[in-house]
Amino acid sequence: MIGIIKSSLPDGRSLAAVEALQAASQLGLQGLLFNSLFDISPTLDPAELHAVRQEADRLGLEISSMLGIVNPALPARSQPIIDAGAGDLEAGVRRLVELAAGIGIHDMFFLIGMIEDRFEAPVSWQAQFDGVTEMLARCAPLLRQHGSKLLLKTHEEVTTPEVVALVEKVGPDVLGIAFDPVNVLCRLEDPVAAARRVAPYAAQLYVDDAVVRFQENGIRRFLAPLGEGFVDWDAILPLMPDAKVWIEMHAGQFAMPVFDSDWLRMQPEVALNEFAAVLAMAAKFGAQKVPWDQADRVARLPQALRRLLP
Repeated sequence: MIGIIKSSLPDGRSLAAVEALQAASQLGLQGLLFNSLFDISPTLDPAELHAVRQEADRLGLEISSMLGIVNPALPARSQPIIDAGAGDLEAGVRRLVELAAGIGIHDMFFLIGMIEDRFEAPVSWQAQFDGVTEMLARCAPLLRQHGSKLLLKTHEEVTTPEVVALVEKVGPDVLGIAFDPVNVLCRLEDPVAAARRVAPYAAQLYVDDAVVRFQENGIRRFLAPLGEGFVDWDAILPLMPDAKVWIEMHAGQFAMPVFDSDWLRMQPEVALNEFAAVLAMAAKFGAQKVPWDQADRVARLPQALRRLLP
């Protein structure tokens, strides 16, 4: 199954749910992942949700959705979910899980936060992580009841060892992994090595490409057309053959101060061989200018479609 996240469609953020389904179908894709259930129905109206499900079935498309950011320690990050729960984050998660299950979505992905939350939040990263773990454990019976899993995405703020540990602690029957290789570069992980770590639990795979380039005191990630970056897709795809593949054209160009000793001390899980592999990517890219317009992520979509679709 090869689908696309709605925001990566041309004008995707402005499309109504049914329009987005039709756009995905016209591109020859097999699925559409909504950026939230609110993207399907702003009021979470069950009738509207079911109408979109029916249109997806008519078009022969799979659908899924992002749950949102789940972080009890930083409630401002989770406000839409809190609103769905009438002021309570856990109640919001439970409501959204039930609504999603009602239209056949059993694999919503979620984030813990943003890259700065690991280093600059008023609550320690460990406390944030523990809070997420505890809340998900309380939601596990509901997930089992509905035959659903929540998938933690390998986002820029979290390491793959942390993601695997959370899945194993809460239970792989209710948690899985949404693997996004371009993001692990921001945690100084080699994408192929990271893929091997998460493969047993990976249910979704997000496709894009990236390079890293040296800059003052470190490196920065830039996005690249599929096949022109440093993500070895020929090695990664066979590691998780059953994962659903979602095209996502990312936007963030994140800097990593990899020569700052204080910053490195805050990253105890960095493996020397993977650190070296990421720096080797930057050395290979060299001093050349980044040739791709980072502000126009949809411009990379045609090449992704050519490489992925038969």
